[in-house]
Amino acid sequence: MMKFNQNKILSKITKVGVYLGVFWVLFLLGRAIWQNWDLKHSIYKLNEQIVILNQQKKDLENLNLYYQSDSFKELEARKLLGLKKSGEKLVILPIETPKAESSAANSFPEQLNKEKETVAGVTAPTRIPNWLLWWQYFTK
Repeated sequence: MMKFNQNKILSKITKVGVYLGVFWVLFLLGRAIWQNWDLKHSIYKLNEQIVILNQQKKDLENLNLYYQSDSFKELEARKLLGLKKSGEKLVILPIETPKAESSAANSFPEQLNKEKETVAGVTAPTRIPNWLLWWQYFTK
């Protein structure tokens, strides 16, 4: 009878060991599948970033080529410096204003300066007092 109980206990221990072994193999397999999926997902995201960065690189190269072109230089010289080609004539047209504002206070030079600012796309810089500049220099 003692032998029978030992065999029964040994059989139960063997079953538990087999079940633990199967569980351990399934756990390792599940973890490997999860890592594989996670790596594929990371690779997919990185490939998307590569495509985006390559497109940005192409855009920057094209922009760089445009900035080096003569047409850009000519446009900037016209816009910022007010230059013109030889043989061209400059025509300044008055700005149409509503009748209520067309008083003598709006003289032609003022209108011309406003028009130059809008064409250049640059507003007149605001003058910062000297004491404020010194204060900012020493407090930053």
